[in-house]
Formats: sequence, structure tokens, C-alpha cells
Amino acid sequence: LKPFWLKPCLASRAGAAELMTTVTPLGPSSCALGPHPTGQQDARHLCSASFTSATIYYPTSDGLQQLPSIVIVGGWGCGEQVMAAWAPFYASHGIVAMTIGTPAPWKDAPAARCKALLDASLALQSEHERAGSALQGRLDVSRRAVQGYSLGGGGAQLAALKDQALKCVVALVPDAGTSIPCLSSAHTLSFGTEPSTSVPVLIICGEKDTEASVKTQAWPHYRQTGATKLIFEVAGGDHYAVLGPAGGTKHQVEAASDETALCCNCMIGWACMFMCPNEYWCGPCPYGVLNGPGGHATDHAPRGAVGGVALAWLRLFLLGDEDARSQLAIRPDIASGFESSGVAQPAQQAMER
Repeated sequence: LKPFWLKPCLASRAGAAELMTTVTPLGPSSCALGPHPTGQQDARHLCSASFTSATIYYPTSDGLQQLPSIVIVGGWGCGEQVMAAWAPFYASHGIVAMTIGTPAPWKDAPAARCKALLDASLALQSEHERAGSALQGRLDVSRRAVQGYSLGGGGAQLAALKDQALKCVVALVPDAGTSIPCLSSAHTLSFGTEPSTSVPVLIICGEKDTEASVKTQAWPHYRQTGATKLIFEVAGGDHYAVLGPAGGTKHQVEAASDETALCCNCMIGWACMFMCPNEYWCGPCPYGVLNGPGGHATDHAPRGAVGGVALAWLRLFLLGDEDARSQLAIRPDIASGFESSGVAQPAQQAMER
């Protein structure tokens, strides 16, 4: 059976026109949990020097085929839990998701977050063979994706350039790290000559982001990416509008933080960035991190299309579900910018021209 939002598509241009009128834009209800109950497992046994905490979320339904996976990392000053709303959302839709924390959240640049994502993604696959694991015999080790937020979004895009075995990447309000003083190019995101088999990249950003401006970050990243790509700019969205599938706020991300330690780390971090090379940055207080999740999956949210577009991207490129392609061809109502390359079906592209 086809999902309720998709009617059969005819092969003709008329069929494409019908499809465009019968597939509705991803909207407030597209951030709802999926049909599968989920489980959660502490994965500190997988950690290495590049990532120091990890939690696996997985669907517990019987009868599922081998499962794809995605690893998710936060941004500057973020603890692991900042991205915790995304993982159960993906797991409920049949995708194993692992959130990770990096060893120095206030210091780790995109290159460090890239390494953490790739190391963690490969480590996660070992659960397929580990006796006693809830995922023993259940992982499809060939279907892997990564997702990052802010500097982690820059890291996720670096991962797409470094590991061509990835099926796709999601970059949330990405920051290349290039605006951080004293951070050498070896630590930042830069676009050289892309491999011929480039990994598809989704960018979701906020129109009013003052921390990673879309004019200097997300849109230039999109234009420099030669891979199949899509950018979704959330109208009125700030740097926190993509914390979870239903959106998010700055208050939510700061809610679980020690305010005194957080303030101290912010001041130390900025002082180090302006005065010292990255390798000599001070070690901030480990308790002063941004660690509040936000934007949890719900049946209806004004910015629910954030989760809907991210999920559709994974459905298409990680799960191989072609039904998702037509959803990604339609601009969500909350988009102030929406553009793609290599996503629309040929019939749709011809019709748009």
C-alpha cells in the first residue's frame, strides 16, 4: 500500500503534473513519531579518542529487515544530549540513530567533528556482530549516514567529502569554522575538487541565524557542493530552529546547563579563539556545556517540516524509498528559501523548465 500522501504517478508529463498536485508539502504533522516502538542503549563501550559518549536508539519492532544507521553530533559547546530529539524520531521510522559527544565541545572544530562522526559510524557497525547487542544481526552495514549541527554540520559535510561509502549527509545550520580566529584551514570545512561519486547533502538552516549566517555559511556551502543537494531555509528561523524534528529554541538548549560554568566557558572560549592557535586552546569546565534537547517529535508543530524534510532525505538516499523524492520536490510552506539539484525526477525537472 502507498502512504496516504502519495497517489500513483503516471510516466507521462501529465502524470508528473498530477503528482505535483496530489503530493502535499511537508508540514506541521511531518515531525510525528513513526510506527515503530524504540529502545535505547548506552554505547560508551564504542567510544574512542574522537568521541567520548554515545547512545544508540533503535526500533524494536519484530520482522524488520536489516536496518540502516545514522550518527549525529552537536556543535560548539554542545553536549551529546543537544541532538537527542532527533534520534528517537529516526528510530521510530526504522533507522538506527546514535548520538555522540566529543571530548572538547568548546574546542572541537569541523575537522574533529568529522573524524568523530566517521569513527562513530564505523564503530556502530560492530554492534551487528557483537554477542548480546540489541542490534546483533540487525544492521545493514552498507547503509550509513551522518548528521551534524552548527560546527558539527561543517563536520558532516567534511565527512561527505572524505567517506564516499556514506549514503547521505544532513547538515543543520552548518558552520565551516572559517570565521573563528586562529583556526587554521586544516581544521575548517573547505571545498576542493569533489570525487566523482559525491555523497548527497541536505542543508537545513535558519533565515535569521546570527551565529552561522546563511549568507556566509549555508548558502555558500550549498553553491560549492557538487553533489546531489537540497537546501531548506526556515523562515524566521535562528540557530536553534533545527534542534529537533519539531524545531527548537535557545531556551531549550540552555535548560540543562550550569549557567555559571556555561558563562565561564563562553568567555574562555572566545578569549582563546582570538588569542591562541586551536591546539593551545584552554580546557573549559566539563560541566558547562549546552546539553538541553529541543524540538521533540510531536503530532503537530509549526516547524514540523524540519523533521519531515530530514526524514524524507533519509528515506530517499538511506532507505532507497523513491516515494520520498516527490515530497522533496515541493517547497514547504515555512521555507524562506528552498532549492535543490539532482533531486527532482526528470519529468518534474522538464515540467519546471
